[in-house]
Amino acid sequence: MFKILSGIFLLSGIVGVISLLFAIFNFIKLDRIKAIKMLKFTGISIFILGLSALSASEFLPESYKVSKEESPNEKHEEKPVAKVESTKDATWQGKVKEVASFNSTPSKKFDTIEAYAKKYPATKAEIKEFEDYIVAEYKNKKYLADVQNNEYMLGNIFKAYVVNRYYGEEETPINDFVFGFYQNSNYTFKGLESINSNAIKYNERQMDKALTAIEN
Repeated sequence: MFKILSGIFLLSGIVGVISLLFAIFNFIKLDRIKAIKMLKFTGISIFILGLSALSASEFLPESYKVSKEESPNEKHEEKPVAKVESTKDATWQGKVKEVASFNSTPSKKFDTIEAYAKKYPATKAEIKEFEDYIVAEYKNKKYLADVQNNEYMLGNIFKAYVVNRYYGEEETPINDFVFGFYQNSNYTFKGLESINSNAIKYNERQMDKALTAIEN
């Protein structure tokens, strides 16, 4: 049915155009009677043209019709946005592991984990846990045994920085001890000092004094 109406639409258009041309031609020749007749044909053709167009629209294939859901004036439903994990929700262990896997230099990894440690909301229980861990790692001489182990070294740096940040400028044996631990971990991880350098050994002597004060 759509094809038939399309044919009528096309034929009416052609007839209308021809009739209009004949009407103009007869007006030029001053033959008004023929010109008026041609104009009548043109009017009839235009009427049929409009009627066939209106009827054909009812039989348009579904693929040509714009559905209500696809209308550009309709507000599209927003797609769900992936949840961004906040610092509060993330664990420090996960962050350390993530930074350790980065394809970057030790210095850049250090800067990233330190920036994270500056904002980490540590609890008093975590501070005590970190202190005990740092002391234990130093006493068993493990803390500089594998400075190429990114995850281990970054974890130590993170813990030491958090503890030092907690105490601030307070001069206490535990704070002095942790600061030495932080410096030695920092320097050896970034390759600024070897584990047997004079600077590292000097810090360890100061750490030994602080450790004696802690345990007495």
